[in-house]
Amino acid sequence: MSESTASATSLRHLMRAANHATLATIAIGHKQVEDGWPVTSMVVPAIYIDGTPLLLISELADHTRHILADDRISLLFTPPPTLAAGAAMIETDTARLTVFGRAVRDDAPAIRACYMRANPEAAQYADFADFGFYRVAVDAAYWVGGFGKQRRLPGDKLILPDCQVLIDGHDDIVAHMNADHIDALCDIVGHFSNADPKTGWKMHAIDCDGMVLTAKTGNPDMLRIDFPAPIRTPGDARDILVEMCKKSRA
Repeated sequence: MSESTASATSLRHLMRAANHATLATIAIGHKQVEDGWPVTSMVVPAIYIDGTPLLLISELADHTRHILADDRISLLFTPPPTLAAGAAMIETDTARLTVFGRAVRDDAPAIRACYMRANPEAAQYADFADFGFYRVAVDAAYWVGGFGKQRRLPGDKLILPDCQVLIDGHDDIVAHMNADHIDALCDIVGHFSNADPKTGWKMHAIDCDGMVLTAKTGNPDMLRIDFPAPIRTPGDARDILVEMCKKSRA
């Protein structure tokens, strides 16, 4: 198979678009199989501002007990059906991305906030004593885009570096856009998506690859709009949003 030119950005897009992932762990003390056996389960991830996968999992689950004994994991991401039919970023409905890494317990406020923004329904159980947040320290990634299409890359090529300023400034960016630039957000929605800009939109979250918006009225679903290029700082965010707004009003 020849290596594809699929970019790290497009692979992060795939992760961010997925509404679930398959988690593979190494069995330790499993009731049905021997130690060392690969065990899979479905999880609902979130993707951090820099592209790092995040998990909220319970110590009562087999996969968490495995992680506590051996933190090596794999996560398999596939595009949701709405993307699989015609997603230009990946080209084929057989696209999948495997991320190899180590699951590290991390209850930092920024990690928790990011996960909860992506999965607000998790508020029902996030504070249970057996649940905890984990980030995946990515070692490598392997993408298959169909017959003859594949790419292998190290973790430091998948996760965007130098995003801490953007992480620190996240809430201020969102607050500023919603206080002063709702009209610009609606114009961007009208140009860069099929959603109705007249519904009224506000920014819910921003990351290195794009932003998530929610409608003020009507459909409660979140709308993701990817940026033309990755960003790392609040200044980058301002510049790319200005550029997108100008294009939407041209």
